[in-house]
Amino acid sequence: MNPGVLGFLLGLGAGGTLALVGEAKNRRTLRRLRRGKARSLSILIASRNEEDVIENTIRTLAENAPPETEIIVVDGSTDSTPQILARLAQEIPSLKVLPDPYRKGKPAALNYALRHVRGEIVLFMDADARMDKEGLRFYPEVLSGSDSPALFADFSSYNTRRTWVVEAQEYLFSFARRLVFPGIFWRPVFMTCGLFVRKEALEKAGEFKQKTLVDDFDLGIRLAKMGIKVPFVRGPRCLIQYSPTLRDLFYQFLRWYTGGIQEMKEEIKKGGLSYLLLMMSLALVIYFPQVALLVDGLRGEWLLVSLVLPGYFGLLWAAAQVSSLLEKPRKFLLWAFPFIYFWIQLTVAASFFRSFFGETPWYKVQRERG
Repeated sequence: MNPGVLGFLLGLGAGGTLALVGEAKNRRTLRRLRRGKARSLSILIASRNEEDVIENTIRTLAENAPPETEIIVVDGSTDSTPQILARLAQEIPSLKVLPDPYRKGKPAALNYALRHVRGEIVLFMDADARMDKEGLRFYPEVLSGSDSPALFADFSSYNTRRTWVVEAQEYLFSFARRLVFPGIFWRPVFMTCGLFVRKEALEKAGEFKQKTLVDDFDLGIRLAKMGIKVPFVRGPRCLIQYSPTLRDLFYQFLRWYTGGIQEMKEEIKKGGLSYLLLMMSLALVIYFPQVALLVDGLRGEWLLVSLVLPGYFGLLWAAAQVSSLLEKPRKFLLWAFPFIYFWIQLTVAASFFRSFFGETPWYKVQRERG
């Protein structure tokens, strides 16, 4: 058999196995959960110009949350959001609306919200996010019965416009649910939206950095320094909106990766060599085809390109495709992997160069009204 074909087949097997290992880890996490007596809950939302979604978000949370739950919204809007929130505060006793005194972005708004929290458990939510009654009871009970002071809830999109851009994100997140969020290769990664944390852990971790572009990555670093790994729990899902257009997706990825690179560079300057290793490992994985071409070109022998590169693509494709099929067994998206792979290469490269140029504006993804 041709060595390249053999490498591709071996890569397929390895990639499929990795996806199944991630699936097994998620199921094992779910089986090990113990539900205790739920503690009081505070839901925090940083809002800025969210007139299209904020009312449905607040009403859904207020209707589904356990009794005595407080909903805190820090708002720095210039559209009709303040008027909507003022009206809702008249109707919903559990809603506390705080005008943003800083208007310096989401991290500063969340810091301000945390100073007004009364609940023992804090849930961070985006202004477009929803969670049903079971989720708002299940996760606080699990956190109360767990040794971990934090957990990250599973999520899915509720976009009514099922564009190909939304489908591409579903494909990517099916991969992330098995190989990124559970922490197969590194510590578990989470997003702040859908994150439940005990208040005392947040107090020990300290405030968000005001200029960070990635409040979740920033909090993850501080929790990791406390020895806290945040488990990913595939229970009731938090509903969010995915980026609806290619433009929105580009600027969202640019913020994620620019912010992540900036945070890792800061940790490296402080002596965090593990982040240097992480950055180099990610660069090698993402740009391995270019590295292989360069190394083989310098050596004058096409060994990596002919023998290793087919296995590399087989591994990544199988890991992504098996993850997608585990999520939606009847949906086989052949176009999604090459698009996502090219998209990550493009946006990571752009983000790396952008990370050297001062402050980066926070691009706001357009919301679908609802």
